[in-house]
Amino acid sequence: MSETFSLGASSREVVGKQVGRYRRMGQIPAVVYGPGFTPLNIFVSEPELRQVLLRAGSTHLVELQLNGDVVPTLARDVQRDSIRGNLMHVDFYRVAMDRLLRTEVPVILVGSSPAIVRKEAIAIHPTSAVLIECLPGDLPAHIEVDISGLENIGDQILVGELVVPDGVRMITALDDLVVKLDYAEAMLTPEEELEAVPVSADVEVITARKEEEESIES
Repeated sequence: MSETFSLGASSREVVGKQVGRYRRMGQIPAVVYGPGFTPLNIFVSEPELRQVLLRAGSTHLVELQLNGDVVPTLARDVQRDSIRGNLMHVDFYRVAMDRLLRTEVPVILVGSSPAIVRKEAIAIHPTSAVLIECLPGDLPAHIEVDISGLENIGDQILVGELVVPDGVRMITALDDLVVKLDYAEAMLTPEEELEAVPVSADVEVITARKEEEESIES
């Protein structure tokens, strides 16, 4: 189970252009939504929100302290000012702790491939996140894949070879390629160049996009 974070929140009746005044006072408008749950408009403190988002990302539970209740959520769509980067709005997806959740989690490369250390190969890493299904309390922050066993050109690891925690089921196709060694001087397509990892240090790939959530009866 990944770490859970707490964030204070207050109900919000102000909508539209009127929220600008509250943003200037450090109160960020947000919405809490989810299946079987009436959406709620809330305010959250900008300094607290910034710290929580930095640490929680989209794969740690955020417990909203709202009107004496604890609302378990995942941070989803985070809107920022295109120029200054200031926080503008956040969507929080309310989860039911006893219902299965489908979401994407990052895949992180760890370990050192001997071929990469010798500068004979690069790692092509086309799958930087996988879709999983689990209870919210079992949601991992990420899934690690050890590349130290990749020694020769062509060695690869598929999704089906990833080790996932108990209670987690892989939804992404098991034959999808996670990482593969290729010649260091190989001619790569522009897409492959973006996926190539030329070093052996631990690598974390984080994608910034809104994910589709699906809550399923267990």
